Amino acid sequence: MLDNPVLDRIVGFFEADVLNLYTSHPDKYELDTDYFEGILKTTEAYYNKLELSGRENEYIGIRLGYHSKTDGTLCVVVVRSDLEDIPEVEQRKWIPFIVDKSCLAQVDTRFKMWYDRYIEGSWEVESGPKKRLSHILEKINACCKTLVGEPLYTAVPDKSVIFPISQNSHAYEEAHQKLYGFLIDSLSKKCLLDFASLRNKPILEAENMKPPTLLRHVFSELDKHSKLHTLLAEVSKQRSKPSHGGRDAAKESDAFEDFCHDLEVANEAYEELLKLIESEFSVSSENELRRHEIMASLPKIIEDANPRASICQATRMKGKTVEKVWFGEREDIKGVHQSEILCVKFTDGETLAIQTGSNASDPKFSRADIKPDEFSVDFALTWVPAASNKR
Repeated sequence: MLDNPVLDRIVGFFEADVLNLYTSHPDKYELDTDYFEGILKTTEAYYNKLELSGRENEYIGIRLGYHSKTDGTLCVVVVRSDLEDIPEVEQRKWIPFIVDKSCLAQVDTRFKMWYDRYIEGSWEVESGPKKRLSHILEKINACCKTLVGEPLYTAVPDKSVIFPISQNSHAYEEAHQKLYGFLIDSLSKKCLLDFASLRNKPILEAENMKPPTLLRHVFSELDKHSKLHTLLAEVSKQRSKPSHGGRDAAKESDAFEDFCHDLEVANEAYEELLKLIESEFSVSSENELRRHEIMASLPKIIEDANPRASICQATRMKGKTVEKVWFGEREDIKGVHQSEILCVKFTDGETLAIQTGSNASDPKFSRADIKPDEFSVDFALTWVPAASNKR
């Protein structure tokens, strides 16, 4: 693949240390990485500042991949067009980090995955372990919200969890420090206590237990020697080294590969927990995740409707059984806005027609500079009583 002459026109190879120029400024740039892919870009907050001062052209958005070198270290693969789009002063920062192709290992699975997905356009490539772990935890959370009203995790791994940039023990420990913030700090004690009650598991001193310990008691099928608790113990161990000071000097290591392995173990461990929950409570995590995502996107009610508003008649639908539904575009009415209409007939003979009302006839809308938030729309409900011989 490296012998492909087209490749040189598409991508460039750089020492991974170039990314440190940006991670040292988290107020301006964010780096999101996974096993074979990543993206470096300007933060939204910093871009807003650039926009206010007319410097939008300073925005950075660079797609990244990885490739091993013959000495075992990593370099990053960059889409050349992305690099050419950033300011010249930023482009110059990358020059000292250029890697000659002769320094690259002949075979690298990560690079092939990246090339297949982003250059060849194949979406058959499986997502990296960080994205898969987040998806599993989202499914666990969805099941938990359905069963006890609380997610197991208040947050799931996101762009703040990045793979080690350097191949040394400190980089490995710092990656775990970020992971700890999600897998341990975000573990919900309230959810676990509610699950203990749901599973009829009286646990002595449950209120005084730390969440990981409580997790082991609530789901005792996964004991302290299970993949899940072995993983959590390892994350805690590695996180404690940079957090408590006085750690050993950094040592050369396969930090990137080791962290990837830990995430793969995490996927297996949480998949076991998910299957346990699905099996015991007969829930489908895919269905619950889809349901909660839809619910989260529903419009939010910020205050009650006026008691005299037409929409308040909707409470009359309670307890009724629907017999027939029909809908479509309402016929035009002179001087009135257009509207769709929905009609529902109930088995007790009553019919409800729902159409929209608005303030479109307000004289202020004759202006040319009308703003969307100046419009208001309401629902007009019309109830048709059942025929007298049906009552």
